[in-house]
Amino acid sequence: MTDLSRRLAALTPEQRRLLGRRLQHSTAREPAEAAAAGAPERQSLYFFASADAVSAPEYYRFVLDAARQADTAGLHAVWLPERHFVDFGGHSPNPAVLAAAVAVQTERVQIRAGSVAAPLHHPARIAEDWSVVDNLSGGRAGISFASGWHPDDFVLARTDYARRRETTLGIIDQVRAHWRGEKVSHPTTAGGTAAVRTGPAPVRRDMPVWLTSAGNSATFVSAARAGLGVMTALLGQTMPQLRENIAHYREEWRRAGHPGDGDVVVMVHAYVSERADLEDFLRPAMHGYLRAYRSQTTAPGEDETLLLESAYLNYLAGPSLLGPAAKAAAVLGQLREAGADEVGFLVDFGLPTAEVLAALPALFSCVPAERDR
Repeated sequence: MTDLSRRLAALTPEQRRLLGRRLQHSTAREPAEAAAAGAPERQSLYFFASADAVSAPEYYRFVLDAARQADTAGLHAVWLPERHFVDFGGHSPNPAVLAAAVAVQTERVQIRAGSVAAPLHHPARIAEDWSVVDNLSGGRAGISFASGWHPDDFVLARTDYARRRETTLGIIDQVRAHWRGEKVSHPTTAGGTAAVRTGPAPVRRDMPVWLTSAGNSATFVSAARAGLGVMTALLGQTMPQLRENIAHYREEWRRAGHPGDGDVVVMVHAYVSERADLEDFLRPAMHGYLRAYRSQTTAPGEDETLLLESAYLNYLAGPSLLGPAAKAAAVLGQLREAGADEVGFLVDFGLPTAEVLAALPALFSCVPAERDR
């Protein structure tokens, strides 16, 4: 047991309650103090539900309903994840399949993988799958690539786990070559190599590409040097760390000689409501979501409930879009000031799907919707 664990375990229930309140009050001032006017230029929906929160049929209906709302409201994009063998994100083992369904249910919203775990797939198949999505959507497909991080996922992999990061950049290059209609050589199990051209040809000839980062500054640098956007989140980094990572990304982007400033998308938990019982309403869903996330990254501690409550209160009072509209607007200002080009509203973190759908208009109204593409 660590010293911190011993001190937490020694707290009485009343002391634990007061500690949670102090955590909440100490972080509640951050959005107002650091707020800047406006919001990131683009706003999108991001999906990453834990499979134990809702059944698969209900979840897919929810995604399609939410995507239609986003499309009608003029949001920029819908992001769909890839996860395997675990509850966390487990309803989306292949984002291209779900993206195809979204494509035929929407008209304008961009449809993106957030993310494709590159080392788990052949680059030709990635190009083929997403070219189908691009055709179904009339040229609205884009991909954020991830290197993967859970060792069990690599039962699907074509390359070694230890080389996953360097492998990812090579796969991105091959996918983009296939997307452009070039012949690309790949080894075959029959011996030798084959130069193949994938089909169908996509509608959009130049595929939008991002590199996914959980907050690792080295990934931001790699993306900048390769001329890729970055898809990231506040779940694994603080707002000051995000600001520093984005600044470093822009610096490396310019040093590499790429035109423009690159592109950074930030995923943030989002539920905007003025309800008086919001803290109690959100608590079970956020505890469950954070517990699922922690189970993928760390072993449970001796006082899991207190740690989850502390993390939850920090999210509620700090840099999330959980809370009333004024607080959400302040955090959106922070994200813009930090350099984010787009914010992804993570809405499926365990709340009842009907409640989430009913609350989407309040979330969308926090920022001016993107009407022109």
